[in-house]
Amino acid sequence: MRGILRPGWWPLAVAPETNRLIAPLTTIEVGGPADLFYTPASWNEVADIVAARPADLPLTLLGLGSNMVVRDGGLRGLVLHLGKGCDEVRVEDDSVFAEAGAANGKAARAAREANLTGLEFFGGIPGSIGGALRMNAGAYGSETFDKLEKIWVIDDKGATHEVTPDFVRPCYRHTELPAGWVFRAGLWKLQPGDREEIRQRMREINHARSSTQPLHMPSSGSWFKNPMVNGEKKNAWKVVEDAGCRGLKVGGAQVSEQHANFFVNTGGATAKDLDALSREVEKRVQEKLGVVLEREVRMIGEE
Repeated sequence: MRGILRPGWWPLAVAPETNRLIAPLTTIEVGGPADLFYTPASWNEVADIVAARPADLPLTLLGLGSNMVVRDGGLRGLVLHLGKGCDEVRVEDDSVFAEAGAANGKAARAAREANLTGLEFFGGIPGSIGGALRMNAGAYGSETFDKLEKIWVIDDKGATHEVTPDFVRPCYRHTELPAGWVFRAGLWKLQPGDREEIRQRMREINHARSSTQPLHMPSSGSWFKNPMVNGEKKNAWKVVEDAGCRGLKVGGAQVSEQHANFFVNTGGATAKDLDALSREVEKRVQEKLGVVLEREVRMIGEE
């Protein structure tokens, strides 16, 4: 039942919040409440919670809230909001270690300051390391798993394991992790580079984002995966535009006028609006172009 914490299992002295509204914690500013909500102060707390959690209590990890939409009915079970205490980033020789709660940009900047190249693209992905690992996030010709050497995960019993990337079978915008397991950290092996050249590349990426993406409006990032058309991968924004969907609006949700693969919240949008808009775009693209679009954004929770 919403808001009810079953007695006896919670392992920490501080109880979780109940009915915490999730919308303000997402980049698109949409979503209902979580039954239970807690911000762990350390990975030890995460492990204790995971180990103690009843098997039938859903668990959701939340970082910076990008590339996801929480439905209007909210999230059943427990939401762990990863942030301070779970966001360490450090340089180890020619590698960067980053925990799941850290912002992608934090890892990119750490690599730059250590004169290491290979993570510049992370500066253009406004999410957290955990989300990047979960979906093999990518941009500007690079993906999360390109230079990833090791991953640390916590299993459903609370134990931490060091694994190689192939353990989670990464592919385009997808990885596989056993049910109840969570990403804890990753280690990227990089190459020496010139700091000013790295800085310039990051500036170019930031300029490309600001000039082509609706950064001034709430959004969840790229909405659709780039589809395969006649054996060739096409830009999703071009397919959406060719189907005449740029600027299309349902309620407070709109296909961005600036970038046709971004859905924006023009004010008061609901997850229902976003889902209806997505369905309409998918329908038009298939009818006009014969292309089936797949969502990159994750829609989670209840209607």
